[in-house]
Amino acid sequence: MSWGDVWVNGDKVRPGIDATGPRAPWIPAGLISSEARAFVEAMQLLRRTRGAHARAVEFDLHVTSSAVSKGRAGTGKAVVGFEPDGLWLAVDVTPAGGLPEEACFVVFTQRVHVVAGARRAAERGTTGRPRATIPLRGRARSRESALEWAHQAARD
Repeated sequence: MSWGDVWVNGDKVRPGIDATGPRAPWIPAGLISSEARAFVEAMQLLRRTRGAHARAVEFDLHVTSSAVSKGRAGTGKAVVGFEPDGLWLAVDVTPAGGLPEEACFVVFTQRVHVVAGARRAAERGTTGRPRATIPLRGRARSRESALEWAHQAARD
């Protein structure tokens, strides 16, 4: 696992994450590049203060798994899709070169959906060639943050 790795889940209730990271029923989906400006800014706000929040976060998910798609799951396939209901999304935000005991993960407080409307240019900095790039938006309810800590390693 490394910074920017993404997992998704389509369950009605968002599953938890512990110090070992997302496990089944979470599905590895792909990654967010380190240049995903809105996501990085939302993370900085989450780390700095309790009062500042990013209520909407837009970013591109570079899908590397055949188990995840933009559209609704196909009939009889083990594929989850972001449309129409969206998916729960968890992201590894462990610092580069971090040890397992320093693992940090965030989750979106609401289901994440595909951005409707104009297509944005893909973010640079992805490793490998993704199967697809899906523009996504995570939102929060009024006066809340779109992100919250799922697991944050103990700090000294």
